[in-house]
Amino acid sequence: MQIFIYIGLGFFIIAGICVGAFTTGTQQRGNFYSESKRDRKAKNKVANWSALGGLISLAIAGILYLL
Repeated sequence: MQIFIYIGLGFFIIAGICVGAFTTGTQQRGNFYSESKRDRKAKNKVANWSALGGLISLAIAGILYLL
């Protein structure tokens, strides 16, 4: 069960890095204007799939805990 928790947290960290959640506003504006729309779209796609993987992994951990 703990492995699913760690995997879920890892996915959420990856998603946070991809969307720039751990940067300041100034850094995020600089990153936004320095990358192309194609790169932004790819990063958002990775972030969305990582967040979905994190939710699924944490859901599995929760189900295993209840069993």
